[in-house]
Amino acid sequence: MTAISAKNKFDNKWLHIGLLIIAVFAAYSKIFHAGFIAWDDFEYVVHNKDIDGFGAEQLSAWFSRFYIGNYHPLTMCSYAIDHLIGGQQPLVYHLTNLLLHACNAIILYLFINRLQPNKFIGLFVALLFALHPVQTESVSWIAERKTILCAFFYLLALFQYTTYCLRPSNNRLVIVVLLGIAAMLSKGVGVALPLSLLAADIWMQRDLKNRKVWLEKLPLLIIAIAIGVVAIKAQAAENALGMHAEHNIFKTLMFAADAYVQYIIHLFVPVNLSVIYPYPQQVGWVEYLCLLATIGIIALAVVAYRKKWYILLGGIVFYTVNIVLVLQFIQFGECLMADRYLYIAGIGIIFPAVYYLYTWLGKVSKELTAALISTAVAIALLAMTFVRNNIWLSDLDFFTAIVNTFPNSAVAQYSVGALYIRMGNYDEAEVHVNMAVRLDPDNYKAWYNKGVLHLRQGHAMEALDAFNRCLAIKEYTKAYFSRAMLYEGTGRPAEAIADAEKVLAEQPQNSRAYYIEADCLEQQGNMKGALDNYDKAIEYEDNEPLFYIRRGLALAKTNQVAKALADMNTAVSLNAGNGEAYFYRGIIKSRSGQPPCDDLVAALKHGYKQAEEAIAKYCH
Repeated sequence: MTAISAKNKFDNKWLHIGLLIIAVFAAYSKIFHAGFIAWDDFEYVVHNKDIDGFGAEQLSAWFSRFYIGNYHPLTMCSYAIDHLIGGQQPLVYHLTNLLLHACNAIILYLFINRLQPNKFIGLFVALLFALHPVQTESVSWIAERKTILCAFFYLLALFQYTTYCLRPSNNRLVIVVLLGIAAMLSKGVGVALPLSLLAADIWMQRDLKNRKVWLEKLPLLIIAIAIGVVAIKAQAAENALGMHAEHNIFKTLMFAADAYVQYIIHLFVPVNLSVIYPYPQQVGWVEYLCLLATIGIIALAVVAYRKKWYILLGGIVFYTVNIVLVLQFIQFGECLMADRYLYIAGIGIIFPAVYYLYTWLGKVSKELTAALISTAVAIALLAMTFVRNNIWLSDLDFFTAIVNTFPNSAVAQYSVGALYIRMGNYDEAEVHVNMAVRLDPDNYKAWYNKGVLHLRQGHAMEALDAFNRCLAIKEYTKAYFSRAMLYEGTGRPAEAIADAEKVLAEQPQNSRAYYIEADCLEQQGNMKGALDNYDKAIEYEDNEPLFYIRRGLALAKTNQVAKALADMNTAVSLNAGNGEAYFYRGIIKSRSGQPPCDDLVAALKHGYKQAEEAIAKYCH
């Protein structure tokens, strides 16, 4: 069989699409055994009541609230769909992520084939995109649904735009705008789409001197600016902006150049990948080399423009306009880089690389050689992605991988420390939290985790000192909440209320803050205020037995026995093994002339030891 006939045999769109799907599921097969990761997954899914349905209340919440510093109503809608299908089964959420990723690879394949005629180039661009290990962060992390959902609409918009360019019509342009809006409402990085359309113009060799080429993007650009402002406000609401105020303009530019080049290196040499990439401790020779490389890439773009190397020029423009938003010119978060930011931007590097590989080898050898090289690279990336997914199988694997890659990162150390705190391994947690504080004494989250550790250990004064140090560096809502709990438990209700109020100013639906305030008001004898706050706590978290027990006791104190018993009944119905609920229901019954013994015996049966004395008093 000749090379030409072999090419014709395998040059089939549906065969290529099937291959893409099989490759994606093979690379990510491990992820079906993964659960939720204690890094935003619980906030987005497990503890998020906003995804429990599709009513007006949920719809309003998606479009009016920020979630962990992000505004993405369509992403929340997608979680609600998963919740409707599988509740809190992580398999459903992982499967949705994987299906979206496979769809994105297929759309990219179709898009690339619109830009050039060789379907094998489209196939290998899509394969390298789909199988590259940097993508695991976006695909395997449930909380990063926003990236792949944004990319789904983003790539559809690009594909539809090529249809518009080939057969212009207002209706087709409207569809591009609607898809662009959907991308932006899935994740803020979608605001780069109008500029990505310019890269598509270059790839399609449209006349950029034509005024219409620019004006047709104006509606989408205006919408992008508006949504971009909202995205910045979302980051500000999470106190995620300006976390490295010590970085002057010089450092900001040098670190931006560093990230700009390092992202490209990660695409070509995907080793030592990490979920986080801390800022360098100082500007060094690496940053200067990256600056020179950045200048070189810009110069290459100028040469490509003059030489009419459209694929290369479009690739540089596409990569740049998508990555520039996350180069920390506007500082957000604690880290310089993250693999997820390459999900869309990396296309601008992968497409020219594959295209010129085929073009060059087509001249000096045979196209079959390019296919073999591309296949070998795809298989290697598949294997790397398969192995890379190990870190997503458990919290311990996840956080240990971070600290092993960057042992001198305070962020990595306090993250691992937080995990060990949740696991109850306080000795190991102390090692990592203390290391974080030593590495960066001005890191407020390190001090916060140190405070939580001391609180769990019962060291109240040490915990208070750590929370105070955290809050002296930054007004951190979680620190106010934890300090409020500390004050509540150490008989300082006025100070607890003050901290709880600060929490509620930032998180007006924080049921636990209302509970703390209610308990402290009750300590002060303000029963009306206490009941009002217990009501609020239950309004925002109606499945917590403790809230009903405490409100029931407050109602009993104000002689509202029927309502008190109703709350105890609810607490028992929510958790039939809650000995405390049985105990207090029995006590309230005894004081209102009703037989308490069945409840007191049930309380003792379920491990509530205080029931022994009550049984001796009331039942013999």
